[in-house]
Amino acid sequence: MKNDVLKPIPYKRIVNLESPYEEDNRTVYHAWVDVRDLPEGIPTEVNPREVNVRTKVYGKLKSALTSSDESFFVHNRGLLISAKDLKIDTLNRVMNINIGNLSDEDKSIYGVLDGGHTYHAILTERGKIDDSITQYVHLEIMTHVRNIDEMAAARNTSVQVSDKAIAELAEKFDFVKVALSSEPYKDDISYRENESDKRLDSVDFVRLMYCFNVFKFPTDSNKQPIAAYSGKAQVLKDYLTDYGRYETYTKIAPLLPVITKLYDAIEQEMHAAYLEVTPGGQFGRVKGVDDKENGTTTKFYQWPIKYQISQGLIFPIIAAFRGLVTEENGTLAWEVDPLQVWSRIKSKLVNNTVEMSRQLGNNPQSAGKSGTLWSQNLDAVNTAKLQLQLEKLRSK
Repeated sequence: MKNDVLKPIPYKRIVNLESPYEEDNRTVYHAWVDVRDLPEGIPTEVNPREVNVRTKVYGKLKSALTSSDESFFVHNRGLLISAKDLKIDTLNRVMNINIGNLSDEDKSIYGVLDGGHTYHAILTERGKIDDSITQYVHLEIMTHVRNIDEMAAARNTSVQVSDKAIAELAEKFDFVKVALSSEPYKDDISYRENESDKRLDSVDFVRLMYCFNVFKFPTDSNKQPIAAYSGKAQVLKDYLTDYGRYETYTKIAPLLPVITKLYDAIEQEMHAAYLEVTPGGQFGRVKGVDDKENGTTTKFYQWPIKYQISQGLIFPIIAAFRGLVTEENGTLAWEVDPLQVWSRIKSKLVNNTVEMSRQLGNNPQSAGKSGTLWSQNLDAVNTAKLQLQLEKLRSK
């Protein structure tokens, strides 16, 4: 919290609405703000749409902003902002928005979710507003947002948010297709928005590769690839930016067959791993675990399972296995079989994850964003790797 950035914003009117659900800390604030008081520096990385200043819509937006008709606040939807916290100073009529510490992780969670064009236009054009005119903009600020990607996609309805990015991805995915060419699910992957009959999304594989990006997230650093869980838009941007420049993902892609097997093994064996630590425990009552009466299947290989498990509980586990990846002569390889490591320490990883979720209010979404949890699990995998390597040396 001490490194978090606070943005003080004077307001004309403000109301707050607490969640209608008990034990739910999500709150929505609505405020009218003079556009001259809107601060610079609110992150926009969480918004999946790039600002295009050449569109007619943007031109109309600028015109409405500088118009003598003081109606901008009703002609424009305003800004939707995801905030870590918000405090209201009623005496000075100022709200203080906490937008996190501006790390890559926090930028994938906090910032302008919708209204990026409005924010850009206000910052660049407000100096042209006549001094006798006051224009207000509507700010909707949400705290403790749980699924940032779904929220961003749902609110960005004026243009299909991911059409352009997904179309671009489809043209830059050939090396991933090659890596997956022998997998039984290879024909089940959707590469374009209109392939609704496919059960797997190409972006899912980008998120998994991001988890294992040992170049961006070295195992000896404190940085964790949390955006793989919390910020799909940021992960996709990273992939498209990297393509043709650094070829990072070209090196990671050959690991995908093992990564997807590991993912499904975690899904399939998490119940048993939980019972190893909590004999007689009721796994189906863990928040983020749904007991499917008729059963379901794992994500990739469709192995039969009884429980559907939140990705907030899976990603902090699977990302820890990047600790087993090493680079040799420009190629990535496994130092130790990840399935062997999973088999050895699965109960510890599952216990770490479930307990962290409980400490965070039985909230798997918060667990999925906990840097502490991701680091704990990575440490556990690194320790298991060293133990296996030592055992191998002793056996010679």
